[in-house]
Amino acid sequence: MKNFICKPLILLTFLISFNFIYSQEEKLNIKQDSRIDSLLKKKIELDRERFRDSYFTLQLYYGDLNLAEEILEQCKEKFPHIIVELSFETPNYKVQAGRFREKLNGLKTLDTLKYFFPSAFLLSRKD
Repeated sequence: MKNFICKPLILLTFLISFNFIYSQEEKLNIKQDSRIDSLLKKKIELDRERFRDSYFTLQLYYGDLNLAEEILEQCKEKFPHIIVELSFETPNYKVQAGRFREKLNGLKTLDTLKYFFPSAFLLSRKD
């Protein structure tokens, strides 16, 4: 019985002392060039500039004027809370709905609109 208690006690003592002897210090000293901070700030500024003007929209139609106007009216009637625009790009007209900053919101709205406009797709745009 004495041998049964003694072996785990010796093992436990050995593991605890081993942990203290070979443990690492908690100090962390990082040396870096000051130019890294300035480059990081410039990168963040450029990213903000680039993403400020970009957005996602849903393209519902691309084609002739008569059908584009029909689709525009249908969309305004069925989804009055979504901004719908008609634009001209030679030689066709585009019907685009919504302006989404996040792609996920655009995809959620696309799932709703796909039932009424099966050819709709998500489009990335820049002002």
